[in-house]
Amino acid sequence: MRARPSPSRVPIPNKQTILLVFMLSGFAGLVYEVVWARQLVLVFGNTTQAISAILTGFFGGMALGSVLGGRLADRVRSPLRMYAILELLVVLGVLITPVAFGGLREIYRGAFGALETSPLLLALVRFGLSILALAPATIFMGASLPTLSRHLVSDHTRLGEEFGELYMANTVGAVFGALMAGVVFIEVLGLTQTLLVGAACSGMAGLIALRLSGRVGRRAGTTGAERVGADAPTAARETSSNALRPSAPRPGLSHVSRPRLALIVAFVSGLTSLGYQTLWNRILSSGTGSTNYIFTAILVFFLTGIAIGSYLFSRRLSRSEHPVVLLGLAEVALALLVLVTLGVETNYFMVLPLGAQLLLVVAPATVVMGIVFPMSSMLVADSDEHVGESAGLLLGSNTLGAICGTFIVPFLLIPALTSPRSIALLAGINAMTGLALLNASGSVSLPIHRIARMTAGIATAAAVLLMVVPNQIVADPLVNRVSRDNAQVLASAEDSVASVQAVNDHNTLSLFVGGTSMTALSVDTRLMAHLPLMARPGATSMCVIAFGMGSGFHSAMIDGLTTEAVELVPTVPGMFGNFYADARQVMANPKGSVVIADGRNFLELTTHKFDLMIVDPPPPMNSSGTAVLFSREFYQAGRSRLTDGGVMLEWEWSGQTVSEMRSHVRTFRSVFPHVTLVFSMLYGVYMLGSDKPIDLGPAGIQAVLSRPGVLNDLRSAPDSPAGIESAAGWQDLILGHVWISDAAVDEFGAGGTLITDDRPYTEYDFLRNLLGPRSPQANQAELLKVMPRQAP
Repeated sequence: MRARPSPSRVPIPNKQTILLVFMLSGFAGLVYEVVWARQLVLVFGNTTQAISAILTGFFGGMALGSVLGGRLADRVRSPLRMYAILELLVVLGVLITPVAFGGLREIYRGAFGALETSPLLLALVRFGLSILALAPATIFMGASLPTLSRHLVSDHTRLGEEFGELYMANTVGAVFGALMAGVVFIEVLGLTQTLLVGAACSGMAGLIALRLSGRVGRRAGTTGAERVGADAPTAARETSSNALRPSAPRPGLSHVSRPRLALIVAFVSGLTSLGYQTLWNRILSSGTGSTNYIFTAILVFFLTGIAIGSYLFSRRLSRSEHPVVLLGLAEVALALLVLVTLGVETNYFMVLPLGAQLLLVVAPATVVMGIVFPMSSMLVADSDEHVGESAGLLLGSNTLGAICGTFIVPFLLIPALTSPRSIALLAGINAMTGLALLNASGSVSLPIHRIARMTAGIATAAAVLLMVVPNQIVADPLVNRVSRDNAQVLASAEDSVASVQAVNDHNTLSLFVGGTSMTALSVDTRLMAHLPLMARPGATSMCVIAFGMGSGFHSAMIDGLTTEAVELVPTVPGMFGNFYADARQVMANPKGSVVIADGRNFLELTTHKFDLMIVDPPPPMNSSGTAVLFSREFYQAGRSRLTDGGVMLEWEWSGQTVSEMRSHVRTFRSVFPHVTLVFSMLYGVYMLGSDKPIDLGPAGIQAVLSRPGVLNDLRSAPDSPAGIESAAGWQDLILGHVWISDAAVDEFGAGGTLITDDRPYTEYDFLRNLLGPRSPQANQAELLKVMPRQAP
């Protein structure tokens, strides 16, 4: 495919420096996105609805900024100086976000109380507040790409080349921003200081651009159409003047239709790219525990592929005579790559290492994505005077597609089709887009043209078949794995948050969420509800954070407590009947209720008070988003929802290290005046906290064990200690597991790291594990070596 002759090229002063500056801007932008997402989750919760609102605020500001910024860039004397000012304004916007988010929290808390029973209105409030909080910075960020495009481009026929180079530079910066924020900065510096690092990079980019704009720029009084780079020689101005003449229509397309076609392609690119990223995050992280490092790896591969694709475009394809044909071929190639690798995601996710999966699945497809979007810029500009506006509209259309993706994929496609089938649908959209582009370029006759059309039709048909006909390629990855292991899937569902399965693995019942086993039927989870009641036998109400298999909720109902359980994943409570035969009767009990919400957010927003509270965070303890259930602020929220003398219990898994256990204990103790630690029967430690002394004595224990059904509840657990049948036997067993209280807790927790929302210690442990001192596993024997049991 031939490249069109290039117009006389005039070197643009300091172009490489400008690209490096924009790379720095991309680095900062990704840092902001990572940090803001975590900080706003603390305001709105970790639900899919809340995350969509946050992304809408981010992308919405970017889209608005790109459109407005592009138009303004066509009118200013120096776009480079405008860009510099934009970066400096970004710094101001970033610095006010902590204050803005604090005010946002109070506004949302007030709105929640008034709109709790109106989910739609509450969702609109979230969207509005997200946009309001992020707009000051994201509008300026969105304006930067079209502004620099205006600075570098005077001949609109070269927009594609310059736009592609800017896009590549910005994406390369984003790769390093994702890597450094996800692996280094947050662990070492915390969220607030990481945000300041991003602000410093934006400030540096702005100051460098401001200095450059003093040396190069437009002549005073010139218009966008007259500029060919700063201080360009006369020959260059003649080239630009020639470019003002209407360009000849491209084969097969009217001159008017090209910009519209570009905007459509950009929109589809934004929609499908965001969709693929969301779906790959879900499928490729299945069974991994979904740590931040898994998501960082996927994001880095995703952005790296896009950067490589944009490099290939700007260096090899940006002067093609047939951009519409190339776009059609690229869309078809993307559909084929996605469909061919779909089976790898769903059938070999536990066989191939994650890196191999990313190389096979993500890398090839994202390289093509990196070609498609900048290539659409070859079609969007129709005059030299409106290069900035054209670039802004293109970026705005792409971002609008991404916004639509944040809603359509999790709320419509995944619940209706499941994640693998949703990938097939998006591939079908790419194939049909490719076919439409190839048809639109009708007068072009190339050897590959007819083959590409046939391939697009075949890919579309294959996508439809994959969606309609049951098959292993689009089955849930966990379901495929369980079937290979000759285990039984009792029930399977997928909602906007995660895929969920109830599994019987050779008579062992388990609940899987996102491909990871959350819990099994255990005496530890049943005692979790009974133990705080033994410390406060007069209690009448309980809050259960994390419903899981329903064991804590089930035991609390046996205790006769008015119980409110909170669960993040909507389909999890529906699995209750697979684990407990009396689930239907328990759920029908008017004393019990289940709320679908983020547990942390629920505690901060509800007005309810509870005598008791139990928290069983989902494993693994370093999975993404779980730090909000281990932080000092979470315990403060829990304490604020307890009645006078109420008890909060949090379970700590023995699989962590002694050093990590010290940090959890220190953090819990920093909130509660009285803390008692009790070894669970098998797998961990119960932390009980209260504002009044905690007395786990024989009288309280017997008062609970004597309630109807409690003793049988403990004895009937599959892993219940053998030979313990009587209430007296259970009393001795429980008393024998009491470890330490108050002053001894202080001594054990000394030296631990305080876990806060700003320093999510539990989720970010890569450098600590790589470079820090080794610490033994926090099983009972090792803990007793460090701190012997306190004498009763």
